[in-house]
Amino acid sequence: MGGPDESTGDAMSMKYAVLGLLAQRRGYGYDLVQRFEEQIGSAWQLNAGAIYVALDKLEQEGLVRPVPNDDGAPSTRRRTVRGAPRVIYEATPNGLDRFEEWMSTRSTLAPLREELHLKLALSRPRNLERLIEVTYEQEQACLERLEQSLEPRPLEELLGGSESWPAIASVMVRDAEVAHLQATVQWLRRVREGIRTLQERPEGPSPQR
Repeated sequence: MGGPDESTGDAMSMKYAVLGLLAQRRGYGYDLVQRFEEQIGSAWQLNAGAIYVALDKLEQEGLVRPVPNDDGAPSTRRRTVRGAPRVIYEATPNGLDRFEEWMSTRSTLAPLREELHLKLALSRPRNLERLIEVTYEQEQACLERLEQSLEPRPLEELLGGSESWPAIASVMVRDAEVAHLQATVQWLRRVREGIRTLQERPEGPSPQR
């Protein structure tokens, strides 16, 4: 995700992700960033600033609130100065209800928005040699991500043990990224094979649509 407001869908998902983390237990900004990365991993490509934007929106909507100090006064607002007091948030009763509502709704299928798809669709015959190189580069990036994603314990091992549901769910999310990366590698290889087949034709690929 490129930024906290990159798209309405991403911002909405992030809002409910933060709400869900606070439904689990109280937390402050950096704590939520760490917990998001631990439970969801690299699949989301988190921009940490999106957590703070989501917190502000949730607070405005009355779905989360700062936890009062020991004297009952509201917590100090979050500051950017290093060493300033942390603001700890909790989900409100309305926030917990909204989260449960969101959990019960149908999830939408995210659109594919890969830059390579645009390059492929808009390319011309003279671009094909470079596209082959790009597919190699993208495949290498996928393989490197796969190497990182395959480090945790396999799901089958967790299911056979006594691990908590959050630990198992986190691995299920990781497996979704692994499946996506594996499918992408296969697709890149098919694209490369298809381009080479066209290049081997005597007349080459037609420049006309």
